[in-house]
Amino acid sequence: MYLKNLDEDTSVYELDSMQSAHLAKVLRMKEGQEVELFNGSGLSCKAVIVEISKKFTKVQATSSFVSEDMPTKTITAIIPFLKKDNLFYMTQKLTEMGSAELAFYKPDKLDQSLFKKDLLKFEKKLKDIIIGGCKQSGVNFMPNIKCFQDLSSCLDDVQIDASKCFTCSFDLNADNKLTTSDFDDCNKYIFITGAESGFSDKERFNMKERNIAVRSLGKNILRAETAPIVGVTLFQSFLGRI
Repeated sequence: MYLKNLDEDTSVYELDSMQSAHLAKVLRMKEGQEVELFNGSGLSCKAVIVEISKKFTKVQATSSFVSEDMPTKTITAIIPFLKKDNLFYMTQKLTEMGSAELAFYKPDKLDQSLFKKDLLKFEKKLKDIIIGGCKQSGVNFMPNIKCFQDLSSCLDDVQIDASKCFTCSFDLNADNKLTTSDFDDCNKYIFITGAESGFSDKERFNMKERNIAVRSLGKNILRAETAPIVGVTLFQSFLGRI
């Protein structure tokens, strides 16, 4: 169970209503049963349920705390806003696959159904999806998330440093695939994917100006929510993690 304020100075904790409802309604857990607590920053421990309801749960730590180190090589996914269900599915899978950062941007070729929506309001729900993805996969480092009005402002914020990171966009127009040489002497890896209709000419120009490499995910045309999942899988494979 996710507990943001988990620390080694306290042994009794109260879970919020979201975590309590999941324990009581979904997992149907009872007092005396054991759960694992994690804070999304590498700290975890075992705990026993002392009191439980759909709105309130109290637990007590029963084991020593385990602290994991953040991976020295991290992956950032720069991904477009999509239709809600596809967006949430994509976010969950990128979390499960160990992405360190998710940067969402409003693509030039935005789906018409999203034109009038304030996409930045999705941020809270995206955080809930990320927590669920961590619980599902056992990942104890929640990816940082940021939301941007367009790809250009997103790239400005990420501050790509060619000497320390490898950055590429996955594009149907690309001729070259990822190679082992792309993963030499870097500690940060960034990939960018486009909307369902692909990148606009303006977005391609912005990336070319920043000398961002262009790579192919293969000959198959992937859905906008599938391409990032394939991308992070390839990155993790080249890094030797799967």
